[in-house]
Amino acid sequence: MNIEMRKFISGILLLALFSINTSAQQADTLTLTIVSVNDMHARIDHFPGFISWMDSIRSCHEHVLLFSAGDNFTGNPVVDQYPDKGYPMIQLMNLAHFNLGAIGNHEFDYGQEVLRKRMEQANFPLMAANIKSDDAGMLQFKPYETIDIEGTKICIFSMVQVNNQGIPDTHPSKLTGLTFIPPLEYVPTLKRELDSCDVLIALTHLGLETDIELADAWGDIDLINGGHSHTLIKNPPLQNGVLITQAGAGLKYATVATLKVVKGKVVDKSARIVDLSRHQGRNAAADSLLTRFNDNKELKQTVGVALDAIVGSDELGYLMTDAMAAVVPIELAFQNTGGIRISRLEKGDITIKDIYTLDPFGNEIILIKMTPAEIRSLLLNAYNRTNSIDLIPSGVHYTVLTDEANKGTDIRLYLPDGSPLNENKTYNVGMSSYVASSYTFNHEDAGISLYIITAQSVINFIREKQEINYSGTKRTSVEKK
Repeated sequence: MNIEMRKFISGILLLALFSINTSAQQADTLTLTIVSVNDMHARIDHFPGFISWMDSIRSCHEHVLLFSAGDNFTGNPVVDQYPDKGYPMIQLMNLAHFNLGAIGNHEFDYGQEVLRKRMEQANFPLMAANIKSDDAGMLQFKPYETIDIEGTKICIFSMVQVNNQGIPDTHPSKLTGLTFIPPLEYVPTLKRELDSCDVLIALTHLGLETDIELADAWGDIDLINGGHSHTLIKNPPLQNGVLITQAGAGLKYATVATLKVVKGKVVDKSARIVDLSRHQGRNAAADSLLTRFNDNKELKQTVGVALDAIVGSDELGYLMTDAMAAVVPIELAFQNTGGIRISRLEKGDITIKDIYTLDPFGNEIILIKMTPAEIRSLLLNAYNRTNSIDLIPSGVHYTVLTDEANKGTDIRLYLPDGSPLNENKTYNVGMSSYVASSYTFNHEDAGISLYIITAQSVINFIREKQEINYSGTKRTSVEKK
């Protein structure tokens, strides 16, 4: 055999060996596609397009997992006022073939018994590791789920946010019998239980700030799919080696993360945001369900007319508090900005659906007899939660006096005609049951329920007035001392 022939054969053998090694490497590589959404808040109108888009994703990728990072409910009266509250969301999520969901704070808004029914109807687990039930007969939550794909062990755990009162942001009465562990305090327990995972994913409803703290505390997490803060992370960052994602809110966007796993170890990770409005397809089955769910004649009833657009939390808040103050015997009323769930009501007809979209929570009006000093306590503590005006008033105007650091130090109260409140008088103050139970303030009177929900008071108020206009109204201000 001559030298040229030997070189030719050697080249063929090397090429064959290279091909075998490359094939072996490709066989050892598992590519995971993780699609996540968060804070959908019952936006069922987006599901036909979303499901069609998911079909296209699954047709292009072999191993696709679909997650929701919590707050599936509250925000659409078609879902919130459905005879079986929340059911339309679960039926559409089943149709979309979600694999897992996180428990968000608003999952509790309908009460634990309703949540139990929705969890039983879901074809996927709704999880939260940092919730403990007082007894075995109560609502129970899986802390995590393990999925095996081609011998790769994928562990997904979930945690829900806990506020300064030690509970998630929902009405405290909905949480009876449940204990909530601060999420970062629960990390050591999860570390012990999930130390044998090949891929570790956190499906959290904690907010971006806490997700960053979680990544700093546990760098072994490969991916955090987060929710709660409604953050649209357009360029998902690596924090302590952990990829952190969040897709805004309302099912307008989705995050697509790609994890490449070689021999049980993630060797590459990336994520991108997808604008779902750009997808043109529709899922016929979802469209059919949507038509049925939206066929609610009661919600379409007109209750009055907005003479001009009602814009922003101030003007919308005035509408809500004036409605509360119209309920006898309330004199003054306050509404927290977090309970105002839309940014505007357009000029023209106002429907019952509009009102329940504005105020979806079903909070009752609580009457508390309060002195001006107690009212100042309420307003000052509310301001200092975020260093901004939080409580929108009716029947009274107020100015927050602040120091150089913008911390509230005092409240100046005066009636709409400019005169001061009578410091020796107690006033009948109305507020939602959420504010009454969740805000810190001084008050000797424990308060009583008037057994009317805030949304119904708005409906009654608009029906009585017929024409509503809050353009240019201003009842609060901030001044540096």
